[in-house]
Amino acid sequence: MLKKMTKTNFFENRTICVFGGTGTIGSLIIEYLLKQQPSSIRVFSNDENSLWEKEQEWNSDKLRFLLGDIRDYRRVLRAVRNTDYVFNSAAIKHVSKAEYNPIEAVNTNILGLDNIIEACISANVKKLLHISTDKACEPICVMGYTKAIGERIMQTRWIQNPTFDMVSVRLGNVLGSRGSIIPIVRDLIEQNKPITITDSNMVRYFMKENEVVDFIMKAFIEGNHADIWIPKLKEELLIDVLEREFKISEKEVIFIGKRKGEKLKEILISQDELEDAQSEKEYWILKNTYD
Repeated sequence: MLKKMTKTNFFENRTICVFGGTGTIGSLIIEYLLKQQPSSIRVFSNDENSLWEKEQEWNSDKLRFLLGDIRDYRRVLRAVRNTDYVFNSAAIKHVSKAEYNPIEAVNTNILGLDNIIEACISANVKKLLHISTDKACEPICVMGYTKAIGERIMQTRWIQNPTFDMVSVRLGNVLGSRGSIIPIVRDLIEQNKPITITDSNMVRYFMKENEVVDFIMKAFIEGNHADIWIPKLKEELLIDVLEREFKISEKEVIFIGKRKGEKLKEILISQDELEDAQSEKEYWILKNTYD
Protein backbone atom coordinates (compact mmCIF):
# COMPACT_ATOMS: atom_id res chain seq x y z
CA MET A 1 0.00 0.00 0.00
CA LEU A 2 1.38 3.37 -1.00
CA LYS A 3 1.63 5.90 1.81
CA LYS A 4 -0.74 8.83 1.76
CA MET A 5 0.76 12.17 0.79
CA THR A 6 0.67 14.83 3.47
CA LYS A 7 -0.65 18.26 2.56
CA THR A 8 1.90 20.40 0.77
CA ASN A 9 2.29 24.08 -0.08
CA PHE A 10 4.10 23.14 -3.30
CA PHE A 11 1.12 24.24 -5.43
CA GLU A 12 0.05 27.23 -3.35
CA ASN A 13 -0.51 30.36 -5.47
CA ARG A 14 0.66 28.50 -8.57
CA THR A 15 -0.95 28.34 -12.01
CA ILE A 16 -1.30 24.79 -13.27
CA CYS A 17 -2.47 23.28 -16.55
CA VAL A 18 -3.81 19.71 -16.74
CA PHE A 19 -4.05 18.20 -20.22
CA GLY A 20 -6.70 15.51 -20.39
CA GLY A 21 -8.22 17.18 -17.37
CA THR A 22 -11.70 15.64 -17.72
CA GLY A 23 -10.54 12.00 -17.82
CA THR A 24 -10.28 9.74 -14.79
CA ILE A 25 -6.69 10.55 -13.83
CA GLY A 26 -6.88 14.18 -14.92
CA SER A 27 -9.97 14.66 -12.76
CA LEU A 28 -8.25 13.10 -9.75
CA ILE A 29 -5.30 15.45 -10.21
CA ILE A 30 -7.56 18.51 -10.40
CA GLU A 31 -9.62 17.50 -7.37
CA TYR A 32 -6.40 17.16 -5.37
CA LEU A 33 -4.99 20.46 -6.61
CA LEU A 34 -8.17 22.36 -5.75
CA LYS A 35 -7.40 21.62 -2.08
CA GLN A 36 -3.87 23.07 -2.34
CA GLN A 37 -4.76 26.76 -2.70
CA PRO A 38 -3.54 27.24 -6.29
CA SER A 39 -3.86 30.56 -8.07
CA SER A 40 -5.70 28.87 -10.95
CA ILE A 41 -6.01 25.54 -12.72
CA ARG A 42 -6.50 25.22 -16.47
CA VAL A 43 -8.55 22.17 -17.44
CA PHE A 44 -7.66 21.25 -21.02
CA SER A 45 -9.70 18.69 -22.98
CA ASN A 46 -10.86 17.94 -26.52
CA ASP A 47 -14.20 16.73 -25.15
CA GLU A 48 -16.63 19.65 -25.09
CA ASN A 49 -19.37 17.79 -23.23
CA SER A 50 -17.00 16.57 -20.51
CA LEU A 51 -15.71 20.10 -20.01
CA TRP A 52 -19.25 21.35 -19.51
CA GLU A 53 -20.09 18.52 -17.09
CA LYS A 54 -16.97 19.09 -15.01
CA GLU A 55 -17.60 22.84 -14.91
CA GLN A 56 -21.01 22.12 -13.34
CA GLU A 57 -19.62 19.47 -11.00
CA TRP A 58 -16.61 21.37 -9.66
CA ASN A 59 -18.11 24.88 -9.68
CA SER A 60 -14.89 26.64 -8.67
CA ASP A 61 -13.63 30.10 -9.58
CA LYS A 62 -10.10 28.64 -9.53
CA LEU A 63 -10.79 26.68 -12.72
CA ARG A 64 -10.46 27.72 -16.35
CA PHE A 65 -11.91 25.31 -18.92
CA LEU A 66 -10.00 25.13 -22.21
CA LEU A 67 -11.25 23.31 -25.29
CA GLY A 68 -8.53 22.09 -27.61
CA ASP A 69 -6.39 19.21 -28.83
CA ILE A 70 -2.77 18.48 -27.91
CA ARG A 71 -2.15 17.75 -31.61
CA ASP A 72 -2.45 21.51 -32.19
CA TYR A 73 0.83 23.09 -31.07
CA ARG A 74 -0.38 26.69 -31.21
CA ARG A 75 -3.39 25.86 -29.02
CA VAL A 76 -1.16 24.03 -26.54
CA LEU A 77 1.26 26.96 -26.41
CA ARG A 78 -1.56 29.38 -25.59
CA ALA A 79 -2.77 27.02 -22.87
CA VAL A 80 0.57 26.89 -21.03
CA ARG A 81 1.57 30.56 -21.20
CA ASN A 82 2.13 32.05 -17.75
CA THR A 83 1.81 28.58 -16.20
CA ASP A 84 4.05 27.20 -13.47
CA TYR A 85 3.33 23.48 -13.65
CA VAL A 86 1.84 21.10 -16.22
CA PHE A 87 0.39 17.59 -15.95
CA ASN A 88 -0.26 15.51 -19.07
CA SER A 89 -2.85 12.76 -18.83
CA ALA A 90 -4.18 13.27 -22.37
CA ALA A 91 -3.84 10.14 -24.48
CA ILE A 92 -5.52 7.54 -26.63
CA LYS A 93 -5.71 4.94 -23.86
CA HIS A 94 -7.85 2.06 -25.11
CA VAL A 95 -5.81 -0.78 -26.57
CA SER A 96 -8.39 -1.79 -29.17
CA LYS A 97 -8.93 1.75 -30.43
CA ALA A 98 -5.19 2.35 -30.84
CA GLU A 99 -4.69 -1.06 -32.45
CA TYR A 100 -7.03 -0.31 -35.32
CA ASN A 101 -6.27 3.43 -35.51
CA PRO A 102 -2.47 3.45 -35.13
CA ILE A 103 -1.79 6.80 -36.81
CA GLU A 104 -4.26 8.49 -34.48
CA ALA A 105 -2.43 6.98 -31.50
CA VAL A 106 0.91 8.24 -32.84
CA ASN A 107 -0.49 11.71 -33.45
CA THR A 108 -1.79 12.01 -29.87
CA ASN A 109 0.49 9.89 -27.69
CA ILE A 110 3.77 10.79 -29.38
CA LEU A 111 3.42 13.98 -31.42
CA GLY A 112 0.89 15.49 -29.02
CA LEU A 113 3.21 14.87 -26.09
CA ASP A 114 6.07 16.48 -27.98
CA ASN A 115 3.86 19.51 -28.62
CA ILE A 116 3.31 19.82 -24.87
CA ILE A 117 7.03 19.53 -24.12
CA GLU A 118 7.96 22.09 -26.78
CA ALA A 119 5.27 24.51 -25.63
CA CYS A 120 6.36 24.17 -21.99
CA ILE A 121 9.96 24.94 -22.93
CA SER A 122 8.90 27.96 -24.98
CA ALA A 123 6.66 29.27 -22.19
CA ASN A 124 9.26 28.71 -19.43
CA VAL A 125 7.08 26.28 -17.50
CA LYS A 126 8.88 25.05 -14.39
CA LYS A 127 7.90 21.38 -14.42
CA LEU A 128 5.98 18.76 -16.41
CA LEU A 129 4.66 15.36 -15.30
CA HIS A 130 3.61 12.82 -17.93
CA ILE A 131 1.30 9.86 -17.29
CA SER A 132 2.51 6.57 -18.77
CA THR A 133 1.22 3.01 -18.38
CA ASP A 134 2.38 -0.51 -17.61
CA LYS A 135 1.62 -1.30 -21.26
CA ALA A 136 4.76 0.72 -22.14
CA CYS A 137 6.87 -2.06 -20.59
CA GLU A 138 7.86 -4.61 -23.23
CA PRO A 139 4.89 -3.54 -25.38
CA ILE A 140 3.05 -5.72 -27.86
CA CYS A 141 0.26 -3.26 -28.77
CA VAL A 142 0.18 0.08 -30.59
CA MET A 143 -0.89 1.96 -27.48
CA GLY A 144 1.95 0.43 -25.48
CA TYR A 145 4.52 1.25 -28.14
CA THR A 146 3.39 4.87 -28.33
CA LYS A 147 3.53 5.24 -24.54
CA ALA A 148 7.00 3.67 -24.43
CA ILE A 149 8.19 6.15 -27.06
CA GLY A 150 6.59 8.91 -24.98
CA GLU A 151 8.75 7.95 -22.00
CA ARG A 152 11.86 8.13 -24.21
CA ILE A 153 10.82 11.47 -25.70
CA MET A 154 10.56 12.92 -22.21
CA GLN A 155 14.09 11.75 -21.42
CA THR A 156 15.78 12.86 -24.63
CA ARG A 157 14.06 16.25 -24.54
CA TRP A 158 15.22 16.78 -20.95
CA ILE A 159 18.82 16.12 -21.98
CA GLN A 160 18.42 18.89 -24.58
CA ASN A 161 16.74 21.23 -22.05
CA PRO A 162 18.01 20.35 -18.55
CA THR A 163 16.76 23.58 -16.96
CA PHE A 164 13.18 22.44 -17.59
CA ASP A 165 12.27 19.70 -15.14
CA MET A 166 10.24 16.66 -16.16
CA VAL A 167 9.16 13.31 -14.73
CA SER A 168 7.05 10.37 -15.93
CA VAL A 169 4.94 7.93 -13.91
CA ARG A 170 4.19 4.43 -15.22
CA LEU A 171 0.90 3.38 -13.64
CA GLY A 172 -1.24 0.27 -13.40
CA ASN A 173 -5.00 0.24 -13.93
CA VAL A 174 -7.13 2.65 -11.91
CA LEU A 175 -9.96 0.76 -10.20
CA GLY A 176 -13.25 2.01 -11.58
CA SER A 177 -11.76 4.26 -14.25
CA ARG A 178 -13.88 5.22 -17.23
CA GLY A 179 -14.10 2.40 -19.77
CA SER A 180 -12.34 -0.12 -17.52
CA ILE A 181 -13.51 -3.58 -16.42
CA ILE A 182 -15.22 -2.55 -13.16
CA PRO A 183 -17.81 -0.11 -14.60
CA ILE A 184 -18.31 -2.41 -17.61
CA VAL A 185 -19.17 -5.40 -15.40
CA ARG A 186 -21.31 -3.20 -13.14
CA ASP A 187 -23.36 -2.14 -16.17
CA LEU A 188 -23.71 -5.75 -17.32
CA ILE A 189 -25.00 -6.78 -13.88
CA GLU A 190 -27.46 -3.87 -13.72
CA GLN A 191 -28.75 -4.75 -17.20
CA ASN A 192 -28.96 -8.46 -16.26
CA LYS A 193 -26.66 -9.36 -19.15
CA PRO A 194 -24.03 -12.14 -19.25
CA ILE A 195 -20.73 -11.18 -17.60
CA THR A 196 -17.91 -11.55 -20.10
CA ILE A 197 -14.17 -11.21 -19.60
CA THR A 198 -11.30 -12.20 -21.82
CA ASP A 199 -9.40 -14.98 -20.01
CA SER A 200 -9.37 -16.65 -16.61
CA ASN A 201 -5.57 -16.24 -16.45
CA MET A 202 -5.58 -12.50 -17.20
CA VAL A 203 -3.28 -10.72 -14.72
CA ARG A 204 -3.33 -6.98 -14.09
CA TYR A 205 -2.08 -4.36 -11.61
CA PHE A 206 -4.70 -2.19 -9.94
CA MET A 207 -4.47 1.06 -7.99
CA LYS A 208 -7.12 2.78 -5.90
CA GLU A 209 -7.86 6.39 -6.74
CA ASN A 210 -6.17 7.76 -3.62
CA GLU A 211 -3.05 5.66 -4.35
CA VAL A 212 -2.89 7.08 -7.87
CA VAL A 213 -3.07 10.67 -6.66
CA ASP A 214 -0.56 10.16 -3.85
CA PHE A 215 1.96 8.52 -6.17
CA ILE A 216 1.59 11.14 -8.90
CA MET A 217 2.07 13.99 -6.44
CA LYS A 218 5.08 12.38 -4.76
CA ALA A 219 6.70 11.85 -8.16
CA PHE A 220 5.88 15.40 -9.23
CA ILE A 221 7.33 17.01 -6.11
CA GLU A 222 10.41 14.79 -5.74
CA GLY A 223 11.07 13.53 -9.28
CA ASN A 224 13.35 15.14 -11.85
CA HIS A 225 15.56 14.59 -14.93
CA ALA A 226 12.64 12.91 -16.79
CA ASP A 227 13.14 9.81 -14.65
CA ILE A 228 10.35 7.22 -14.74
CA TRP A 229 8.65 6.46 -11.42
CA ILE A 230 6.96 3.05 -11.12
CA PRO A 231 4.85 1.92 -8.13
CA LYS A 232 5.44 -1.50 -6.63
CA LEU A 233 2.03 -3.14 -6.96
CA LYS A 234 0.65 -6.60 -6.30
CA GLU A 235 -0.42 -8.47 -9.42
CA GLU A 236 -3.97 -9.79 -9.39
CA LEU A 237 -5.98 -12.21 -11.49
CA LEU A 238 -8.78 -10.28 -13.14
CA ILE A 239 -11.32 -12.90 -12.09
CA ASP A 240 -10.23 -12.47 -8.44
CA VAL A 241 -10.83 -8.72 -8.68
CA LEU A 242 -14.34 -9.31 -10.01
CA GLU A 243 -15.07 -11.85 -7.29
CA ARG A 244 -13.94 -9.33 -4.66
CA GLU A 245 -15.80 -6.34 -6.12
CA PHE A 246 -19.05 -8.05 -7.13
CA LYS A 247 -19.13 -11.32 -5.15
CA ILE A 248 -19.45 -13.32 -8.36
CA SER A 249 -17.82 -16.67 -9.02
CA GLU A 250 -15.88 -17.91 -12.03
CA LYS A 251 -18.88 -20.11 -12.92
CA GLU A 252 -20.95 -16.98 -13.59
CA VAL A 253 -18.47 -15.56 -16.10
CA ILE A 254 -18.18 -16.24 -19.84
CA PHE A 255 -14.59 -16.17 -21.12
CA ILE A 256 -14.33 -14.79 -24.65
CA GLY A 257 -10.56 -14.88 -25.24
CA LYS A 258 -8.02 -12.07 -25.25
CA ARG A 259 -8.31 -9.39 -27.88
CA LYS A 260 -5.83 -8.07 -30.40
CA GLY A 261 -2.94 -6.32 -28.64
CA GLU A 262 -3.72 -7.67 -25.17
CA LYS A 263 -1.27 -9.52 -22.93
CA LEU A 264 -2.34 -12.22 -20.53
CA LYS A 265 0.05 -10.70 -18.00
CA GLU A 266 1.12 -7.07 -17.88
CA ILE A 267 4.40 -6.14 -16.23
CA LEU A 268 5.37 -2.87 -14.59
CA ILE A 269 9.14 -3.15 -14.95
CA SER A 270 11.26 -5.45 -17.10
CA GLN A 271 14.18 -7.57 -15.96
CA ASP A 272 16.56 -5.37 -17.97
CA GLU A 273 15.14 -2.25 -16.33
CA LEU A 274 15.42 -3.79 -12.87
CA GLU A 275 19.18 -4.08 -13.27
CA ASP A 276 19.54 -0.30 -13.32
CA ALA A 277 16.49 0.79 -11.33
CA GLN A 278 16.72 2.64 -8.04
CA SER A 279 14.61 0.53 -5.69
CA GLU A 280 12.68 2.21 -2.87
CA LYS A 281 10.26 0.57 -0.44
CA GLU A 282 7.13 1.34 -2.46
CA TYR A 283 8.41 2.22 -5.92
CA TRP A 284 11.23 2.06 -8.44
CA ILE A 285 12.88 4.97 -10.23
CA LEU A 286 14.26 4.39 -13.72
CA LYS A 287 16.98 7.00 -14.02
CA ASN A 288 17.40 8.90 -17.26
CA THR A 289 20.54 7.36 -18.79
CA TYR A 290 20.55 9.38 -22.02
CA ASP A 291 23.52 11.73 -22.43
